[in-house]
Amino acid sequence: MDRNEVTLVGRLPEAAHLRLLQSGSTLGTWRLIVRRQPRGRGGRVDTIPCVSFEPEVTAAVTDWLPDDMIEVAGSLRRRWWGSEGSKASGYEVEVSSVRRLERQVTPVPTGDEAGPVPTPAPPRRVSSLLRTGSALAEGDGASTLVGSEPGRCGRG
Repeated sequence: MDRNEVTLVGRLPEAAHLRLLQSGSTLGTWRLIVRRQPRGRGGRVDTIPCVSFEPEVTAAVTDWLPDDMIEVAGSLRRRWWGSEGSKASGYEVEVSSVRRLERQVTPVPTGDEAGPVPTPAPPRRVSSLLRTGSALAEGDGASTLVGSEPGRCGRG
């Protein structure tokens, strides 16, 4: 039996990007930095491109900050682009569910021991249109699994 299931844990190097498609759907894209198993000297990482057509997933990811640790689950996809004479391809993870594991905090130098304060969220654009209310839990979304049912990676 064939299986195409991917689960990755890594950090966001930058904010996710949203793109409104002609069909009216929204495509969320982001990268995930995943450390490799150490071999010899130096640490190496892989940068994995991720995409999602799931409104709950794109809404969650656009609220997260660079350096947040997240877990994604989905399927590996090979995409083709370009003209007939110069086609190119690449792999990406089509994400069906995400979960933030750890929020990056930035210390604020105040002189007293106030401790770390969460970094303010970036301005929101399209993501406010994607909120469904029931898809995301109340609060900051830490350790909240959002997305479609396991095994469902459709475009809705």
